[in-house]
Amino acid sequence: MTKLLTAEAVAAAIPDRATIAFPGTASILVVDHLLAAIEKRFLAEGHPRDLTAFEPCNAAITPGTGIDRFAHAGMTRRVVASAFPPFKGAKIMELILDGTIEGYNLPMGVLYSLVREIGARRPGLLTEVGLGTFIDPRVSGGKLNTRSTEDLVERVIFAGREFLFYKTVPINVALLKATTADDHGNLSMENEPVTLGVLSLAIAAKASGGKVFAQVERIAARGSLHPRRIEVPGNLVDGIVLAPDAPQSEIARHDPTITGETPTTLIPEILDPGPNRAILARAAQELKSGWLVNVGVGLPTDLPRLVRETGLENDVTFSTEHGVMGGLPTRLPTFGAHVNPEAILDPTDTFNLYTGGGLDAAFLGVAQADAEGNLNVSLFAGRLTGVGGFMDITARTPRIFVCGAFAAGGPEIDIANGQVRIAKEGRIKKLVKLVQHVTFNGRIALSKGQRVHMITERGMFRFTEAGWILTEIATGLRPESDLQPMMEFPLKLAPDLKPFAAPVLGPASDTFSAWLQDRVRTATP
Repeated sequence: MTKLLTAEAVAAAIPDRATIAFPGTASILVVDHLLAAIEKRFLAEGHPRDLTAFEPCNAAITPGTGIDRFAHAGMTRRVVASAFPPFKGAKIMELILDGTIEGYNLPMGVLYSLVREIGARRPGLLTEVGLGTFIDPRVSGGKLNTRSTEDLVERVIFAGREFLFYKTVPINVALLKATTADDHGNLSMENEPVTLGVLSLAIAAKASGGKVFAQVERIAARGSLHPRRIEVPGNLVDGIVLAPDAPQSEIARHDPTITGETPTTLIPEILDPGPNRAILARAAQELKSGWLVNVGVGLPTDLPRLVRETGLENDVTFSTEHGVMGGLPTRLPTFGAHVNPEAILDPTDTFNLYTGGGLDAAFLGVAQADAEGNLNVSLFAGRLTGVGGFMDITARTPRIFVCGAFAAGGPEIDIANGQVRIAKEGRIKKLVKLVQHVTFNGRIALSKGQRVHMITERGMFRFTEAGWILTEIATGLRPESDLQPMMEFPLKLAPDLKPFAAPVLGPASDTFSAWLQDRVRTATP
């Protein structure tokens, strides 16, 4: 097979100042075998150097792997990504935050679509996603430090409307991960839980005059792969590298339950009583039968587990932005995969569905919220997580629920007998005067007619023209003593302020299940 190469040969083929694009979400679909060879060559020879890492999502199995292999001064000039490794100790974030290398944080859906624009040799992507946030060039244009001076985003007026224009950039090398390659270089992904735009990356590299290399588990004879299984045709692939022991994720060498190969019987997982369960129970109260819902990383990932616990798993379809619909979304480090998936789409198509208004609701995490309804999930407390798909998901979704603890820094919340008690207050306020990063603009959401709620264990807020209004409060708490002191702006109460429904603060039970079933299966108001 003439296309079969070693990882060292691929590393030797990468020139200085190349832009290298690769897939990955957390520990899934990480081309670490190839990235390790590139890092090894740089450490030995000082080349390739001044690279740009372009990743629509983020890719790292553990500290020092994936994108972290670019964390060497001189090796990397720039990183363009939507998200960054979720674990502590990632060196690439340190280099960006201290200004050693350039860093650009752009929305995930935008980057996936931008790759298609690169492949079609169009000048860029015109979209409203990012307006009024830190991506807007009137704020920072997605730049993460003073070293990042090139404008990758412009604000333009087209047909009388305001848009952001994201510029295309050449991709010199695309590194892909697949399961099988045949003798011609055709790639299939039967053992992978997501596709993450690998075909678009390959097309973009070829349109840029670049090279495409793939890391695969096995080689098959030409003609042995069904045409419907081919994700990337061999004419686009310049080289194949065998990596038979490469893991599917940090968790497992290979898990067939997240690829659709082997459905499994899921035993309901009963969530422990406590503040997280209370938040999710109140969030679940908003669901309606027949909805298509996105759940974000972190606490919202457990919303489908609570729904399954109550026998409602067939009433609501949960999806994640990486392309999977149906089944049970998995937690980090495999977030983006689902156990027993019903459909696996390319994320570019999923984001088109989302930004086109195809979702009924989104349940997302939050790090900070301010008086103007702005939300921050991308940069806080010295930690760079990135915008991810947050801006794309919330662009046109009619109902947005952000879910999380009311305060950070170690609060201790007791829930017993339907009452909430703050045993120890947190050290960090999350409801602040001004968020560090505007990942979501509340005023723009209101202008589009979107409904925005924030659900915490202490109460639920709705964002209105008058600001955040507390509409429900947990039984046992008083607004003036248990909420206001941990807010940097005045607390406003709804005239008809209500307590949480009793089942929200209760444990798992037949009563809770019956209550939630009744709520979800009633007609949409």
